[in-house]
Amino acid sequence: MFQECRHIMPSGARCHSPALREAPYCYFHARLHRLTPRQLRFQDEPLELPPLEDRGAIQIALAQVLGALASSRLDPRRAGLMLYGLQIASKTVPSLSRVLDSEAVRALSYDSDGGELAEEHTNCEPPDDCCDCPKKDTCDDYEQ
Repeated sequence: MFQECRHIMPSGARCHSPALREAPYCYFHARLHRLTPRQLRFQDEPLELPPLEDRGAIQIALAQVLGALASSRLDPRRAGLMLYGLQIASKTVPSLSRVLDSEAVRALSYDSDGGELAEEHTNCEPPDDCCDCPKKDTCDDYEQ
């Protein structure tokens, strides 16, 4: 039995990777949240794009680049390079048009830094977990 990662993708879907023991995130997202500072952003700080892990993140990054270009926070040459990188990223991520209902996050909780977490979700690995599972009476995968 294992907990799923509680990271929420920009599209609203949750990550389905196994979380690290005693942690809310999988290996990738634990590193991501550790590296991402949660501070107020100031006008003169460098532009910090989200990790480009799905189409929603690419859209957010595109809006950030265009907004920084329009407000003169970003010079046109650098903006052009960033837009080119976003174009490459958009060709490499899967093109699912919408989040499946079963993947959508429906409730939030917050970590100690104020970061959003998806609700906890546990997955079983039958048959090894079946004898200790508290949900074995209602589980379709229960193996005796």
